[in-house]
Amino acid sequence: MEIVKKHNSGDFVWKRIKLTSTRKANAKKHLHRVWQKKVVNKFKLTFDSLSHLELSCKLRIHKHQ
Repeated sequence: MEIVKKHNSGDFVWKRIKLTSTRKANAKKHLHRVWQKKVVNKFKLTFDSLSHLELSCKLRIHKHQ
């Protein structure tokens, strides 16, 4: 790990490090997993909403007959 810059600003000390190929690959994998979860959750939410809507329509049809 190579420190590119070190900053002392107020109460905080932080370092900027060079992004190695391994770190970059790990970050890409992490982002991919996070986005996959978001897409799955969004699809699941949409599917649940549609199932609920379909069920509610069936109930209304049966009530009117």
